[in-house]
Amino acid sequence: MTGPVLVGVPLDHHPAVPRRAAELAALLGTDLLCVAVDESAVREPSGAVVPVDPDTGSDPRSGPEGDPALHAAVAAALDGSPVAWRLERTAGDPAAELARLAAAHDAVLIVVGARRPGVRGWAAHLVGGTVAGRLVHDQPRPVVVLPEAHAGDAS
Repeated sequence: MTGPVLVGVPLDHHPAVPRRAAELAALLGTDLLCVAVDESAVREPSGAVVPVDPDTGSDPRSGPEGDPALHAAVAAALDGSPVAWRLERTAGDPAAELARLAAAHDAVLIVVGARRPGVRGWAAHLVGGTVAGRLVHDQPRPVVVLPEAHAGDAS
């Protein structure tokens, strides 16, 4: 595996998660690939991300880097990092998409934040398990799970 460190960045990500992933990438001497997976959209065979419900889904005009607000948030989180990075947008099941892109880019490892706290995280865990848990069990490459509440503590 010689590719980038791949980090999942949902819209409500903790800024310390991509920052810590960038630190790992720097230690490993590689780049950072930030991946935003839109669960309210589907990826067409052409690679285009199309909302399932055009009234509530993602904006197809936002391009492969996704929502400009997300790009700005990731850029702010990585401000000052010496690591080259890019943001890629995809759609569907987050664990499956992170695994697919990790394989496609020959990622050295995958970094994700821990399960969201509260009812939303609990419900997601009950319905399909956590993204981190599914990746750990199904992935041939290392998976680093950063607890979001403490992700920035050991800077």
